Amino acid sequence: MTDVAGTPSAPAAPESHRLSPRDESRVALALTLRQLADAVLDAVPVEPDPAPGDLLRTALRLARRAEDVIREAVVAERERGTTWGQIGEAAGMTRQSAHEKWYGDIHAWAATGRSALPAHLKTLEVAAEADARHARLRPDRPQAVTSGLDAVRFPGSHAYEASLRARGSALHVRRMELDARATGLNDEYGALHAQGPAAVPVGGDPLEISAHRGHASAVRANRLAIAAVHEEIADVYDQLVTAEPPLAEEHRTQADWHRNAARQASTYADLLRDGEG
Repeated sequence: MTDVAGTPSAPAAPESHRLSPRDESRVALALTLRQLADAVLDAVPVEPDPAPGDLLRTALRLARRAEDVIREAVVAERERGTTWGQIGEAAGMTRQSAHEKWYGDIHAWAATGRSALPAHLKTLEVAAEADARHARLRPDRPQAVTSGLDAVRFPGSHAYEASLRARGSALHVRRMELDARATGLNDEYGALHAQGPAAVPVGGDPLEISAHRGHASAVRANRLAIAAVHEEIADVYDQLVTAEPPLAEEHRTQADWHRNAARQASTYADLLRDGEG
């Protein structure tokens, strides 16, 4: 591939294959619904004498796939600006219950880049293929999947959406780096906790006292480090609030959780410092 000056240009970045998160969530829902429709057709009993329990097992598989559709629908609702209160009302439950039930799905969607497909696939092309398949069953709806996408309704919006994604993607990369650091520190803490000593030595043996103090100092340093990492992660989520406005509430929840974890680790470190005295 070359640019207008004849200079070889780099291949399109996988990020350029992505649509707006709102579009991506709608495509994800459409594809999951298509999978459910295929599963329903496959579930029609055609054998005259299936094994005992087969009919029920098939029905339960369909029920699990239907739960996948519900989760995808909640993600799509959040991406289009539907509040948790409105989601709860639609589901016949309280806002808090809806948030507790599906918050993890929203967080997972955000953590994996708010994309319907792997990076090497172009979402709009896959959506167009889904259109063609749907049209064979419903000729009156030739663009069932793509007709509601911003990329189709507002030509030219794709480049703008790609620019919006850049900041969010960079922040998620930073968050994953910090998550890895936190995991390493927690593994180190587990090793320290396992090797002891866990209690203040009795009897005043200088070697035991020195070993206890050294262990306490190592644990305290570890907890101070993990507190700092939690604070950094909270700061990243604060930035994601403005980088990904539709998921601002979810990012605030994560920021609060990490700040609370930082406070707990710092408090424990302070107790260890007092014990050293």
